[in-house]
Amino acid sequence: MSDFTDECKNTISQVEELLKQNTEWILRYAEYAEKINANSDKIKNLKKNRFHEWAPLYLYMNVTQAKSQMEFSLRYLGQDVAKLKVTTDKITISTKGFIEKNKRDFDCDIKLEDSEWKSVNAANFRRHFSNYSKRTRNSGKENEEHRIESLLLTGFSKKSSIDKILCNIQPVKIAGIARFQMPTPLGASDINKLKYSGSGGGGIDIICRFGKANTTKLCIMELKDENNSKEPPVKVIQQSLAYATFIRELLRSNSGQEWWKIFGFNGKLPDHLELYVACIMPSIDKNDTSFANKIIGTAEDSFRLHYLYFQEVIKIAKVLTSLKQCSVNKST
Repeated sequence: MSDFTDECKNTISQVEELLKQNTEWILRYAEYAEKINANSDKIKNLKKNRFHEWAPLYLYMNVTQAKSQMEFSLRYLGQDVAKLKVTTDKITISTKGFIEKNKRDFDCDIKLEDSEWKSVNAANFRRHFSNYSKRTRNSGKENEEHRIESLLLTGFSKKSSIDKILCNIQPVKIAGIARFQMPTPLGASDINKLKYSGSGGGGIDIICRFGKANTTKLCIMELKDENNSKEPPVKVIQQSLAYATFIRELLRSNSGQEWWKIFGFNGKLPDHLELYVACIMPSIDKNDTSFANKIIGTAEDSFRLHYLYFQEVIKIAKVLTSLKQCSVNKST
């Protein structure tokens, strides 16, 4: 395990050095934070008056959408199927750019072009996906990780502990409504070849808050749809650690307090940060739990490593995790 600890420390050092050598991210992410927080009140007002989630269709928002355009991605099974645009007087939906895949993957041939959300065609579009339960056989394995990610986010978003797979967890959402796709400036898909990729860097699969009250931690999760020797858990957790190191540096930058607010925390950024770092992978006969709760420290902050192995039967049926699970997890 000492070798693994050294590898983790090396990953942290590499990321820190890359970020010091390439400082353009500091101003860019500060501008992101300013614009996202400025738009947040607008989005909250929309939520109060005109928005709710229309399961099994879910709202997503990336940085570009959150900081400038009042636009949302609408996804089914983790795959984009439409865009929603919001103006002062109406909400419109468009399937432009998704028509071919909607037909191929979900047998949906309804075409919408800036149609009002309350229109008959838009209602038929929602009804199609409400009555649809799986991908067509023509779709192959495309977006498998996104599908699992969506299942997990749906499970994590539940307010009640009944049937919830993990206690005290909530995904980070823009203004509490749209699942947030958090970008990084890093290329970390191959942990042995970490690189700085600027605005084209990899995104964090799932970013959540975990815990209660003042014990709540920010949790950075890396998801894989396979668990095998080609990309074992110890490598996946290091990839997640690389992204978490960026988050740590971001929170310690001049815009850190603004990002703390975006991540859903109301109070002051702590003097000591403990970030949770997790890998999420399918469960196998011999899951690697060797790194559970291991703490990797920096000068003033620390990372605590976790695993979450899942079994799927239509939905996420069972998890094996070092994160605290619900004591009440069955319907009564």
